[in-house]
Amino acid sequence: MLTTDILRNSRIILALSLIAPVWAAAEFPDYPVHKAREYDISTETAGVTIGIQPLEDLSEQQNYFHTELAPKGFIPVFVVIQNGSHEDSFLFDKTKVRCGADDSNVATPKEGSKAGKALAASAVPFVGIFASMQIISNASQVQQNFLRKEMQSTTLSPGASAHGFLYVPVPKKTSRQKIHLRVPIIRAGTDDTFNLDLEF
Repeated sequence: MLTTDILRNSRIILALSLIAPVWAAAEFPDYPVHKAREYDISTETAGVTIGIQPLEDLSEQQNYFHTELAPKGFIPVFVVIQNGSHEDSFLFDKTKVRCGADDSNVATPKEGSKAGKALAASAVPFVGIFASMQIISNASQVQQNFLRKEMQSTTLSPGASAHGFLYVPVPKKTSRQKIHLRVPIIRAGTDDTFNLDLEF
């Protein structure tokens, strides 16, 4: 009896160890990067160009993040910033980015870690042990993917560019208003701040 239980448990553990690497191999494709001015929504100031592409289509969200973000209160916005200056460097600080329905109601976009944790936590229903283990494994991968794809603070040297996602909060159950996105950049070594303003 004891030997039968040990054998059965050993087989389950072996089966799980063989299945786990399959879960770990989840693929998250990278979003295609273009020049900043090639995006439909773009602006330029002081030689710096920014282009954005909101991913509002749920199938696109599922493809790039393996979850639907809009029903959870976020729109991933792909951002490309290019420094076209030949001599000036600029600082991009993601904590200074603001968004809102208008200038009087602006907020900071969610960081990938917070957005990823919130999304992962809300995406884990109870559906049995094997499916639950897969969902938990994928939830961890979803979080890592959010962090990896998030736009990071950086210094843009002459001719350099940076790209990544900002996770913009939106209403969950009502249609959203037009969103105003303000991205300040600072000329390195000075206090000169330039606002790149976009709406979508």
